[in-house]
Amino acid sequence: MEKAKICILFSSSKGNCTYIKYGDDEILIDCGVSARSIENALKSIGTGLKNISAIFITHEHNDHICGLGTITKYYNIPIYAPEASCNYIYERMPSHKPLIALCNGKAVELKSLALCPIATPHDARGSVGFRIRAGEEKIGYFTDIGHLSEGVLRGLSGCERVIIESNHDIEMLKSGPYPYPLKQRILGERGHLSNELCARLLPHLANHGARSFALAHLSEENNRTEIAYNESLASLCESGFEVNTESKESLKLVVASVCGVCEVK
Repeated sequence: MEKAKICILFSSSKGNCTYIKYGDDEILIDCGVSARSIENALKSIGTGLKNISAIFITHEHNDHICGLGTITKYYNIPIYAPEASCNYIYERMPSHKPLIALCNGKAVELKSLALCPIATPHDARGSVGFRIRAGEEKIGYFTDIGHLSEGVLRGLSGCERVIIESNHDIEMLKSGPYPYPLKQRILGERGHLSNELCARLLPHLANHGARSFALAHLSEENNRTEIAYNESLASLCESGFEVNTESKESLKLVVASVCGVCEVK
């Protein structure tokens, strides 16, 4: 059975962009770095912006949209964004064509892919994650989530591959250089998901069909790849799961690095 190709091109608090290909569709989720950087990353995996059939925006923060202005200037690609985010994006980067507003819970059907936006608890005008259908496979893509809402949990349940936020180590954040109001924002109900909460979620998802996890949107200031990985690994192992072994029953766990393409298999 053909599986979707998923490559996290950029993933951090400074910029996010993920590529998914299945059948006749090649899409991007978020464009939070320059168009040139996105094009170079796409070329490294054998494609380019000219092949992208649609772009889906999770929300209007700069680390998710900053490449859109240039892309819309040179490419005629349909762009989908949460309805509440559209006016802000228009103001920041006037487009040659209207954005297509996403409606919470209403799937967008492309030729081969279907993406259902699900509202996420984040401090943006509009913020969504995606439950994606690629043939028989279901994929969950959820970053920028302040807490594990019922909608997020429903969206992730039954997904075989999961891209999930593991943004910060709580103690690193608390003792780090960020000003107190920013720390409170990140730790709040509409901020970002910590390593701890992410790690506690993974066994639940594994019990409901998940076979592969990619930890995403790590903070460069308040996290480290090995800290996020080890916390999630320990949580899965303590729950009785094999991780990254040669066994057919083994779960896959990777961390999307700040630089370099991360393929989610």
